[in-house]
Amino acid sequence: MLSQQTAPRSLALDYAVGLCCVWISSGFFLDAWAHGHVPVESFFTPYHAAFYSGMLALMLVFAGFALRNRSRGYGWGGALPRPYRLALVGVPIFFAAGIGDMIWHRLFGLEEGVDALLSPTHQVIGLGIFFLASGPIRSVLADRARSTTLPLQLPLALGLATWLLLAHFGTAYAFDPAAGRTNAPPPISPFTPDYLTALGIGYYRVSIGVLIVIFQSALVSGFALWLVSRLRACPGMLTLVYVIGNVPAAAAFTNHSNLLAIAAIQALATGIVGDALVARWDPQPERVATFRWFAVIVPMTYVGAYLVATILTDGTWWDWNVALGAWIWSGVAGYALSLVASARRA
Repeated sequence: MLSQQTAPRSLALDYAVGLCCVWISSGFFLDAWAHGHVPVESFFTPYHAAFYSGMLALMLVFAGFALRNRSRGYGWGGALPRPYRLALVGVPIFFAAGIGDMIWHRLFGLEEGVDALLSPTHQVIGLGIFFLASGPIRSVLADRARSTTLPLQLPLALGLATWLLLAHFGTAYAFDPAAGRTNAPPPISPFTPDYLTALGIGYYRVSIGVLIVIFQSALVSGFALWLVSRLRACPGMLTLVYVIGNVPAAAAFTNHSNLLAIAAIQALATGIVGDALVARWDPQPERVATFRWFAVIVPMTYVGAYLVATILTDGTWWDWNVALGAWIWSGVAGYALSLVASARRA
């Protein structure tokens, strides 16, 4: 009997959930932009509405598909496909955190800057979206034997892009290495009382920039290695993940800099190179050599595109030792992750 079965995969549901999750996570960055550009004095703002409306749309999607499958004879326990059972955990998490966020604002006021990224209620809201975005990812993986074309794999790209957006939002302070000349620290004047202080600030700025390069390299290569370890990705998958997962973040942080254009160039270059390598090599943990090269080339493309685009549009205050050293570190980070990703229990 259908009442004892689970509804089969619905590609329309996968697309609807994936698009809603990108909508919600992109709305986070619109709210982040507002906190830095316009007066925000209340919980009830159009910027909050941008992502809460996305959640409302997602709830209507779930309700609509569940009611349709109920009318076809499936019980409530099987009204949504099996991969969405874990994803639905995100619904109560999101709403509980949303109510908590409103109370938090009433008690402690509105967060600004890094405070907004580290707010416990904001982190729990992100956790809810993380669960929800797992639905289309798990749905594609459960049907990977038949998901051999881009239209059938695309919901997984939307889910992964949502995860990448959430990672960028939670670590927004580590998005841009700030190698552009516009971000250079003040010039150092020797033989003055402030010399050592200025020297320390300069060392600190460049060190943080290199750490951000290493972190972003690990993030970018980690998503790529996870994807190719799970299925044979169709051409365009990595490009879509990187473009959708990077551009909204850059748009929120760019201000009057060239960061948006640079991030778009990074995403396109890395996605195109990564997709070409997947098509040519089909890297996977069992193919050790190609898997390692893939893990190195992807982050080095990402950081290399950043450095070249930054130099061409703004110039850089980093010297060649720092720029080339950071670029090499990006490949080291990817290689290290490939060792972890391919490790097997003896």
